[in-house]
Amino acid sequence: MGCERKRAVDFAKELSGLIPVGTSQADAEKVLDQYGFTHSFDLRTRTIYAKKRDQESGFIKLDWSATINLGEGQKVESLSVKKIFTGP
Repeated sequence: MGCERKRAVDFAKELSGLIPVGTSQADAEKVLDQYGFTHSFDLRTRTIYAKKRDQESGFIKLDWSATINLGEGQKVESLSVKKIFTGP
C-alpha cells in the first residue's frame, strides 16, 4: 500500500451546489460553517464574506474566498467562490 493523496476539494463546485440562488442567509451560513469557512456579514452591502485555508505546499498556500450577495428577504442573489494562491 502506498501513500494516499488527500482528495482536493473544489469548493467552488461544492458551495455552488449547496447554496443556490434563493437560499436563506441562515442556511448559507450553516453550509459555510459545515465546510470550515470563517465568515462575516456586512449589513450595509448585504454581503457575506468568507475565507478558508485549504493547503500549504512549500512556500505556496491555497485559500478559498467566497462572496455571497443577499437581496430582498435576506436570500442569496449571487455566489462567487475563488481560489487564492499566496506565496513569497
